[in-house]
This record gives sequence, C-alpha cells and structure tokens, in this order.
Amino acid sequence: VVAMTDRITVISDAIAAAIRAHRKRQGMTREELARELWDVGAPQTMSAAVVGYIETGRRDKDGARRREVTVDELVLIAAALSTPVRDLLGEHAAQFQFDDAPPCQDCARSAEARGPVSAQLRADVAAFDDELEDFERSLVQVAVALAAEIDRGSDKLPALTRELRATVDQLVKGRTAPPAEEDDLDDAGDPD
Repeated sequence: VVAMTDRITVISDAIAAAIRAHRKRQGMTREELARELWDVGAPQTMSAAVVGYIETGRRDKDGARRREVTVDELVLIAAALSTPVRDLLGEHAAQFQFDDAPPCQDCARSAEARGPVSAQLRADVAAFDDELEDFERSLVQVAVALAAEIDRGSDKLPALTRELRATVDQLVKGRTAPPAEEDDLDDAGDPD
C-alpha cells in the first residue's frame, strides 16, 4: 500500500518532469517561463527560483520532495506553456477522467460574452485544433487576443484587423497541404 503523501510525491515528480520537458522543448529558461507566468496572471512571487523549486521539488537531505506542485500552479504553468493541463499530468492524466468533467459554468458565461469575431475564430480553429503545432498554438493565442479586442470595439480597429488578418494568414500558410502523390508512370498529365 502506498501512502497518500508518497502518491502525491509521485504525481508531483511526474508533473515536474513534464513541466521541465515542455519548457526545454520550447527553448525557454526558467526566467522566461516566470515572465510567461506573470503574463497569464501569476503573482510576481512566481519567480525563476520558484519554477526551479517546482521542477526539482526542493529535495531534503534524504532526497524527499519538500515542494509539491499546487493545482493553481499547474493551471498557470499549463497556460504559460500553452499546453493542456492533461499533458502535464503525464501517465496520471487518466486518473482525472477529463472526459467526464462537469461543465464549467464560467466557461459558458465566457462563451456567451464573446463577440462575433472571437466566436467565429474559435469555431474555425476548433476544426483543426488537434493538429496544431506548438508555434501555431502561439499564433492562435495571438489571434484570439486580437479578435477579443476587436469585439470590444477598440479605437484601434483598423490596425487590429490588419494584425488579425496577418496572424491568420501565418496560420493558414503553416497548414499547407502535403505534396500530391507522384504518378508512377509519369504520364498522368499527358493525354492518351
């Protein structure tokens, strides 16, 4: 039988390893991740040192983890890394049964509050969301922020609209179709 604190440590270790792997895969330092965390709403106390403590567990002399990952930190870090929380849970994600989660009331209100540009952009992106590469997810976040600002009726509407078009163009260019299969006989285009 595994004690509850041992299970938490195992899950925290898996989450910490996933955080570090995602951060490194994106070429981010701990300082850069801390800045991203601030941008998504983390308090200024969420410094590079805290990111390091989360990743390493601030082990004691016996190697036991002294620093667990909190749920709040997990959500903020996932947002800062532009990755779903489930990806940071690793092998433990199945324990949380994401597909059976109750509907989020705040999410529904947020969806109702979205303007037409944001709603259309989100609908368009949802069609290929599972296929997005990391850089494309970043472009989607930029596009969503621009669309929300347009929906709020910003006085910079022409500039925002141009920027949104340019961002969406970049996304579309990144989604080019694979090359057509070549004709084995090299005569498919020739008339008989």
